[in-house]
Amino acid sequence: MDRRTACLHQANAFREKALADPEHHDQWIDEAIKWLERAMEASCRAVITMESDDGSEAPASTIEAVAPLRRAIVRQ
Repeated sequence: MDRRTACLHQANAFREKALADPEHHDQWIDEAIKWLERAMEASCRAVITMESDDGSEAPASTIEAVAPLRRAIVRQ
């Protein structure tokens, strides 16, 4: 299992804990958000390190397109 998938599984586990434990809901959601951010970082690293057939790195526009996704994670 790759790092991104492992982080997404961990985030899902914390979301389930939030549903099952209303008393500590915010704590579990905070943990889920941290794991989602880690998953996005793992995705960004994969994009950054990818090289084309000619050996050039991914264009900066690819990285800039992913950056706004970090702001999309909010507590409900």
